[in-house]
Amino acid sequence: MKLPRLQHPDRYVSLYVVDFGRTVSVGYTADEVAMLLESEAYRDVKVYRIYDARPDGAMELKGVPFQRFQLETGLFFYCRDLAGARREFGQIRRLAEESPLPCRAQLLLGKLAEGSRAPYVVGLAYPAEHDEDVSRWMLDHDVTAGETADGGTGRLQVVRRDARIIESEQLHADPARRARSRDEVLASVGEPVQRTA
Repeated sequence: MKLPRLQHPDRYVSLYVVDFGRTVSVGYTADEVAMLLESEAYRDVKVYRIYDARPDGAMELKGVPFQRFQLETGLFFYCRDLAGARREFGQIRRLAEESPLPCRAQLLLGKLAEGSRAPYVVGLAYPAEHDEDVSRWMLDHDVTAGETADGGTGRLQVVRRDARIIESEQLHADPARRARSRDEVLASVGEPVQRTA
């Protein structure tokens, strides 16, 4: 696979390379890759996440299976009381407004069944292909919410099934990493560089 020459390869880290067979394109967001994979024409493309890029243009890539783009996952923080959970919810919301997440996400505040040691949960639900990006965002911003924390696709299903949602808010992605429209993505197939990162 021959990648196109990029002006600033380091700016493409955490974006995706799509191998269409005859052509290769660099610079898709995860949401844009999901759009391609949903279309009949591009269902069988090969997808790679860019993990590192050197000044000479060499990139470290990792293959990403199709199924990864069909999952949703989450991170959850548990609190003993509603006041503490509301405080955590507000802090994460304000932080996401000041420094947007790398992807769209749903911020939620919920109450679990009676008898739980920490019955209130504050969580972020987001597309699974962004798991590493959201974890990096949490670490970079030193988010230490709740008394305990967990996450994953299975945990998201449990929270959605068992928690009574008290409040929910849609958080938007960092503008630099927002997906283009489906029409724009499909119209640009074959262009070697999808965005100037």
